[in-house]
Amino acid sequence: MLDDITEGGTTVSKWAAAEDAVSAVLSAYGEAAQYGLMMFPGSSGGCATGEINVEIGANKAPEILSALSAINWSASRQTPAGQSLMASSKYAGITDPAYNNYVIFLSDGWQYCSIPTGSTPVCVSAADCTLMSVDPCPSCNPCQNASSDPNCKGKPADGCFCVRKWPVLGVQALAAAGVSTYVVGFGSQVDAKTLNQAAEAGGTALTGCDPNSDSASCYYQATAPSSLNAALADIVQQVVVDSCLGPCDIPGERTCTASGWSACDAPDHVECTSACGTKGTQQCVNGTLTPCDAECPDSGAAGAGGAGGTGGASGQGGEAGVGGEGAQGGKGGEGATGGTGAVGGTGGEQTDAGLDKPKPPAPEDTGEDGGCACHTGRTAPSPIAAAFVALMAALGLRIRRRR
Repeated sequence: MLDDITEGGTTVSKWAAAEDAVSAVLSAYGEAAQYGLMMFPGSSGGCATGEINVEIGANKAPEILSALSAINWSASRQTPAGQSLMASSKYAGITDPAYNNYVIFLSDGWQYCSIPTGSTPVCVSAADCTLMSVDPCPSCNPCQNASSDPNCKGKPADGCFCVRKWPVLGVQALAAAGVSTYVVGFGSQVDAKTLNQAAEAGGTALTGCDPNSDSASCYYQATAPSSLNAALADIVQQVVVDSCLGPCDIPGERTCTASGWSACDAPDHVECTSACGTKGTQQCVNGTLTPCDAECPDSGAAGAGGAGGTGGASGQGGEAGVGGEGAQGGKGGEGATGGTGAVGGTGGEQTDAGLDKPKPPAPEDTGEDGGCACHTGRTAPSPIAAAFVALMAALGLRIRRRR
């Protein structure tokens, strides 16, 4: 994570880019959820399983950003990603069934540990295998020639790659505990196949992905600081932004805040289409949609013809050319001119293209303020846990808001 990454002529370390991305998310959505932090390896460095640095709770942004800036880079920092994800699955703060629970797992490399145990280092310890529920414990070590192992294809002859899929085991354990995991790869040196399978196991795979691909397919792949910011923002928005219906049942979005759901951010108009296919809009005025303002090329003449009808009913048909009821009014006229008025009425009819789409369900009224279930009330806020994993260091950002 100390490797540099360049965008637009500016070069920063991946870690600095990750800090900025986390800061941006907390700045934009700090009140929309409860956050916590896990960094790994643990405080002793090396391949120690990650530890909870900031417990999940409200208003944790200052603590999280302080912890990130204070990380000790002098110690050896390897990547026990699987072990740390597995430990997350046992953390009560992220598995409470009263909450919706999420993890964001970000990696810029591979699962990797080399543990000094004498003349022959190993990749995992007995304690690691116990934590991961792996038996028998792999005998792989970084001195083994693993070139024949299909899991190591195209990679150095290094036995430590025999546990490259341990992050998937950790994500599977989180899923069993009711936690969804989002996966983000950062940079060009990630283990794409493992990240694909982790996203699938976490229940967040991107549409149409191939979990067995050696290229990014199922997860968010960030190649620059801006795309990392965008990936994290998109993920968090999925958790803290909700679909809603505004006035006139126009679909919109609302955001969870510390005091409850925000007002529904829905537009005040929808698109519509006339019977002859011309496009227009309908405005929402006092809770009612105005008639479609789309006009057919001959609608004006037709309306005039209707007004010229000798029968009173035909005249009414001409007026309906504006209001949308003209077709029925026109049928009331017996004269040829009245028939023209009926055509004008048809011109006034419209299909509401903006409302033809399926509407999101109205927010459930839970009895809380405005039907909002994202703040203190009967149920608890849902945790997002975000684990940022790197080749040299890793951190886990956890978030939650109410169900």
